[in-house]
Amino acid sequence: MKPASYLESHRTHDYPFLVRRWRAVARKAGLEMRPVVAQTPAHKLFVVKSKRLGKSDGIYISAGIHGDEPAGAEALILWAEQNVKRLAELPLLIFPCLNPWGLTNNQRVDQNGHDLNRQFHLDLPLVRAVKKLTEPHQFALALTLHEDFDGQGLYLYEVERATPYWGEDLLNIARPIIAIEGRVLIDGRRASAGIVRRKVTLKKFADIGLPEAVWLHLNHSTRTFTIETPSEFSLDRRVQAQIAIIDECVRRAAAQSF
Repeated sequence: MKPASYLESHRTHDYPFLVRRWRAVARKAGLEMRPVVAQTPAHKLFVVKSKRLGKSDGIYISAGIHGDEPAGAEALILWAEQNVKRLAELPLLIFPCLNPWGLTNNQRVDQNGHDLNRQFHLDLPLVRAVKKLTEPHQFALALTLHEDFDGQGLYLYEVERATPYWGEDLLNIARPIIAIEGRVLIDGRRASAGIVRRKVTLKKFADIGLPEAVWLHLNHSTRTFTIETPSEFSLDRRVQAQIAIIDECVRRAAAQSF
């Protein structure tokens, strides 16, 4: 099988290239794409929205909040490129890369040394921009794409709320691509068969800061997932595993919305 173009060119950290690809998708699919805030003059954060996005039952997807976790941003644009004809019919709010400077420089943090995924309780310019764009909407699905340097397989966080849960099915779909994480303790949290599932409250994050997914769950989303691929595995497998989960999550959320 011929390698994907991003593998041939090693451009997963090429942010201008990522933006050009999203512009092409937005143009073909009739989506709105615009800059909303700049980390630096060369690193503008973009949002992509469909005309079908309303006040309720939307689909929120973000990637790249940690710049050293590139598979999520690549998977998201590749999924979009493979589904151009579907995108206009979906109620989408997408942040293709929440940390452009970090992606460019292969850094977890932003240009000021902030871990943006621990800052959603603060009034940083980027966090404020995301909140402003998100404020009018409630989402059937919020999906945040991550990777784990310590990961030994594929796993996910699923916040306890809507049932039946989707986590097991999502992992099974991607299992042929990457085996499921076997650890029973991940970052101090109990895991079972690749799933960290629990209720969340503000109090639990008082010490470490508020992650994007927790903020979404508390304010905007019915189902909230954080997908984690093992960043030491093959890039192609990581990307394909994330695409498989994106596609299934969107299919399920869209079926509930229409």
